Amino acid sequence: MLNFELKKSCRKINLNPFHFASWSLETVSAVTIALLLIQVIMLAVTKSYASIVVLAASLAASVLSEIVHKAFLSKDTRIKWRISVIQGLLTGLLLPAAYNPAAVFIVVFLTMTVFRWAFGEFAESWANLVAVCVIVLYFLNSSCFPPCALTSADLQTRNSALVLIQNGSIVPLASDSSITEFLNKTIFKIVGISIPDGYVSLLWDNGSAIPAFRFNLITLFSSLVLFSFDFIDFIIPALFIFVYGLLVRFISPLILGGIPMQGDIILALLTSGTLFSTLFILQWYGTTPINLSGKIIYGILSGIVGFSIIGFGLSSIGYVFTVAVMNLISPCIQIFEDKKKFAKIRHKVVPRLIKMKEYDNA
Repeated sequence: MLNFELKKSCRKINLNPFHFASWSLETVSAVTIALLLIQVIMLAVTKSYASIVVLAASLAASVLSEIVHKAFLSKDTRIKWRISVIQGLLTGLLLPAAYNPAAVFIVVFLTMTVFRWAFGEFAESWANLVAVCVIVLYFLNSSCFPPCALTSADLQTRNSALVLIQNGSIVPLASDSSITEFLNKTIFKIVGISIPDGYVSLLWDNGSAIPAFRFNLITLFSSLVLFSFDFIDFIIPALFIFVYGLLVRFISPLILGGIPMQGDIILALLTSGTLFSTLFILQWYGTTPINLSGKIIYGILSGIVGFSIIGFGLSSIGYVFTVAVMNLISPCIQIFEDKKKFAKIRHKVVPRLIKMKEYDNA
């Protein structure tokens, strides 16, 4: 009777208090794929078929690489198809539409397969496979990546982004003027500022040959979803944007000979895939520190490194090199984390254990 009652009561026990301590990898990856597919849908809506073909080649290569690795090079036969899909989508979105799809398929497949075998897969690898693939493809054919659309004289002006719009590099939306007028009369009027025509188009679709650079408003929406529901940590992205924005604002005019303290932050954030890459590839699993202090150091250093490589914006390849450099720096930060952790154990935990042992032996 007692056993029956115990079993009956245990049926009501569940793990609900612990279900949402952190989201599972399956959930985070599924949401990430859904958000990336919005970018793909926008490519279809804007009839960017060349970009879709390149994206499909990258996606197929990434999934095939995962299958081959699991079948022949790994003892673990479980295929993490969601992760390979994310890596394939990210790689394809960071490549220009002019790149040969066959070359993309071959290079992405070989690069991912070799790096998974040599450096470990998923979170075991210290290097971001997406950044590695894009860098390899860049060195093989750098002519496909778009050059800077502004001259040094243009970059010395207060609103370089406006010059980019005026010289026809960005085709404005038909409704750009009406939306801009509405925002100036309502939201921006509250803070006493106004924006010129063209900035709405820059935010919505800047027309870059690289898909990840285009739809900044969708990227902002994706960041809102990922940060609001704690799918990803906001510390590193927030610190990168803050430090990088400050350097662009105050240091870039000194370098370019422009107006002091008037660097164009809008240009820097809405070009070069800055928002997209900060959200999706800067803090890939296994490539970033774990502790708060390590994340703070990583975020600040990534902003400094990003400014050194990307500069004022308009770089078609600078961000992936920033990620690659941070992948090299991250192990050093993690070593610092480990030493700090072990020092804390030696000075606080070990003496208490010794006292407890002495108490038990007394």
